[in-house]
Amino acid sequence: MFMRRQLAMLMVTGGVLLAGCSKTEPAHSASTPAAAPAGPTFKVVGPSRQIMLAVTIPSSDKVFNAAAEPPTTDEQWVTVERAALELAESGNLLLIPGRAVDDGDWSRYSHMLIDTASQAYAAAQAKDINGVSDAGNVIYEACEGCHKKYMPQPAAPASAAAQ
Repeated sequence: MFMRRQLAMLMVTGGVLLAGCSKTEPAHSASTPAAAPAGPTFKVVGPSRQIMLAVTIPSSDKVFNAAAEPPTTDEQWVTVERAALELAESGNLLLIPGRAVDDGDWSRYSHMLIDTASQAYAAAQAKDINGVSDAGNVIYEACEGCHKKYMPQPAAPASAAAQ
């Protein structure tokens, strides 16, 4: 396991070093317009629901639980830091084209998640439980607002609909 991690780190570091050693592009003449740089491309692997189940919910649970049971060790604080970072990045994952529902409220709630989880991350780095808790409250509001608008609501039971 340790060797795999070192090999992966070497590959990442080596890739960065090699990227820095690439040849420079030739200068374009005035008569040849430069091609516009291509933006990043993303490949959606799982739908939003799977991102929520795999990343967003477990990470938010750790942030929320920190307010209920404040971390007491450096290791516990690192766990909260990582969870807040995962939570912030899950907001970015929800904005990827092909997964984002719209540029309106979906984008607003995703950015709210990114911003407030980033605040929780900074607070956890500072070992500020009140900051983590305050950010957690706003994270909860972002999640609830989004769920009310975008999460399918269960149908009312037939007996309740008849009354």
